[in-house]
Amino acid sequence: MLARLATKRAKPAGSFHLRPAAFTDLLPTLDIQDLHGFGRATREKTNEKLGTSNLEELAGHSKVVLCEALGKSTGETLYNAIRGVDERKLESDKPRKSVSCDINVRIGFPSHLIDIN
Repeated sequence: MLARLATKRAKPAGSFHLRPAAFTDLLPTLDIQDLHGFGRATREKTNEKLGTSNLEELAGHSKVVLCEALGKSTGETLYNAIRGVDERKLESDKPRKSVSCDINVRIGFPSHLIDIN
């Protein structure tokens, strides 16, 4: 989870080093959508039921409150994520689902053939 947060902060083409101890300093600046696996729908639900989607404010809620508002699975996952706990196994050897290829061909056209009006 921390690696995903650092990768988002590093874009585009920069670097961002995030140590686990620095997570508490980063927390107040984050929204629930900044966490992998939580999107627009969860953000809207937390705003509706808990009045915020800011991670620092959500960290003040108990696991029970988060589970009641978001459901058991989502509530527990969020509770742990806010505390920097992510016990999911890193799967780096997943089989590829798709392959794509882009080919750009530079073609020059004589200027008298191009109508720019």
